[in-house]
Amino acid sequence: MKAVVYEAYGDPHVLKLSEVSKPTIKSNEVLIQVKASGINPVDTYFRKGIREVDSFPHIPHFDLGGVVVKVGTDVTDTQIGDRVWATNAKGASAEYVAIAADCVFPLPDPLSYIDGAALAMPFMTAYLSLFNRGQLKENEKILIYGAAGAVGHAAVQLAKKAGAHVLATAGNPEKALLAEQAGADEVILYKEEDLVEKVMELTNQKGVSLILDMSVSENMEKNLEMIAVTGRIITIGSPVNNTPPLLWRQLNMKHASLIGVLLFTAPSVELQTAGQAISEGFAGGTLTAHIGKVFSYEEAAVAHEALESKQYDGRIILNHLN
Repeated sequence: MKAVVYEAYGDPHVLKLSEVSKPTIKSNEVLIQVKASGINPVDTYFRKGIREVDSFPHIPHFDLGGVVVKVGTDVTDTQIGDRVWATNAKGASAEYVAIAADCVFPLPDPLSYIDGAALAMPFMTAYLSLFNRGQLKENEKILIYGAAGAVGHAAVQLAKKAGAHVLATAGNPEKALLAEQAGADEVILYKEEDLVEKVMELTNQKGVSLILDMSVSENMEKNLEMIAVTGRIITIGSPVNNTPPLLWRQLNMKHASLIGVLLFTAPSVELQTAGQAISEGFAGGTLTAHIGKVFSYEEAAVAHEALESKQYDGRIILNHLN
């Protein structure tokens, strides 16, 4: 089968299309024919060697939309021909992927395979951040950074669906419009307004009870000014500096919590509950995948370049359909 691979760490040009062995499945797994795969920032970290891969040649990507073509002997809830989406699907840039059956979720009929690949990691990360780690409650005021990005856009939708009052950040009016369309109650143009002052004004100087932060090293001090007493800060990412100093005194003064979230290490039961809820939300038409640009299977290097240079808002997708 064909797969996008790289044989050494490096820039996007290390990616190439190659012939690799088709995977076999275990008794608890299914074999998925990949129709589309999504690229996430973490894929670029692995490619560059910021995070290590197990071995070379390495098949990248974790998100997919596809169809089940074979099921293991112990699999009962998934059938050949099922349309599915998945994240944590190692090697999703290949034509076929073997994955545990409890890690795949139904792809509702109105959605394309591209939609399935687009929704996977962003919605799963947003769901875990809001509900499993953040313990979001109805009517809470929350702040979501980067609401025009994939995770932020998903988080706004899920938070509004749960009855929260959502403040969101955006870098320009075009991105602000995307945040508003996702359901944000207030969008703060952080390059034009003082973020802390605006959040405190909008919350009657009380602050927000939950923050979803995509770049915590850059925002730690501001977060601790804006968080309400007993509030929770969910640290989804820290790409600029992933070993930031802890502002311990400010954290303690707010009686607040600084909480990590990582899809790769989340408990299986949490992932299953989240995936089922996400599929149901899409089936009911209340959620929307945020697609920035679709590239062909052969354009993996160009797609990685587009992601790293932030050329598009929303997901970057490889379309495997011929």
